[in-house]
Amino acid sequence: MPIRPRLFLNGKFYSGATNGVHRVADRLLRELDRAAVAGGTPARWDMRLLLPEVPNWAPSFTAIRTVPQRAGHTQRWEQMILPVVARGGVLASFANLGPAWHPRKVTMVHDAQFRLSPDSYPAKLRWGYRALVPRGARSSRIVLTVSDYARDSLATFGIADHAATRVIHNGGDHILEQPADEGVLARHGLAGGRYALMFGSAARYKNIGVVLAAFARPDMTDRTLAIIGPPRQALVAAGLAVPPNAVFVGGVDDAGLRALYENAHALLYPSRTEGFGLPPVEAMLCDCPVVAAPAGAIPEIGRDAILYAGMDSPADWAAAVHALDDPALRAMKIAAGRTRGATFTWAAAGATLAAILDEQLAA
Repeated sequence: MPIRPRLFLNGKFYSGATNGVHRVADRLLRELDRAAVAGGTPARWDMRLLLPEVPNWAPSFTAIRTVPQRAGHTQRWEQMILPVVARGGVLASFANLGPAWHPRKVTMVHDAQFRLSPDSYPAKLRWGYRALVPRGARSSRIVLTVSDYARDSLATFGIADHAATRVIHNGGDHILEQPADEGVLARHGLAGGRYALMFGSAARYKNIGVVLAAFARPDMTDRTLAIIGPPRQALVAAGLAVPPNAVFVGGVDDAGLRALYENAHALLYPSRTEGFGLPPVEAMLCDCPVVAAPAGAIPEIGRDAILYAGMDSPADWAAAVHALDDPALRAMKIAAGRTRGATFTWAAAGATLAAILDEQLAA
């Protein structure tokens, strides 16, 4: 019986909080597992997930074998022990960080935000990323990222070689896997079609202040801004002026998020830079028009399906929200968004990833 090539999967991220990078990494692992069960290319590999023994949120896999790691949640393990454990095969890390000292590895670096907007990160995290991400990326055979914009940014800052970097767009169709939980609207007193939706990160590059200022204008007082994420006091503590017509819905799962998208007047996405921009894709798949700043990867991902507003102009954002009152424009953006959003699937991302990994395992 021929020996199957061995693929080690870095599961350190499963011990951390669930953020956007971690969700993408998890989804890519699920796609490899699904493809192997279906008899696809990954079925030919011996896949081993190196998973921290501490409490984690990893799912149960069928074709991927879990190998517990006693200190697998630590940076020391990732940089010093992981290269030894994974020395017998190709190592794949999908959550920005990987060890510098493994000779046969593939590392996914999602963006260069820690260089593009350093003030958005705590000092310890910022300097940790600046020290470790380029070392892991530049020593990788292949670097993966999520958009052409991110690929160019990584090359500009010397984080990864342009020629060695390949793009795998995120999928967005996970948002359609669960039925919408309409109860989230009733719990927060939201009327369908009468609120705009925004994610409420206080990170500077997220630029939510321009939307908050737009909703403080006299012509917007009859509108509601529904904010996902941190509470009002967190944004106030970050120096942001929150208008009285803002409603805070807190954290929501995918079922609640789908309901919020499907009933919103629009998703507002004012980021100054994004490596990909998953919420606009999710929104487009839920027939929710998107207003965004023409920055980062957003024009690449959304193209003309998105309505764009100046990143520093509250008047532009108010005008865009009012413009979507026009039934013809609204219908056009919804149809274009549905078509564009449908091009971003996790099955396609998984197939691209499998082809890249197969090249490395055969080398």
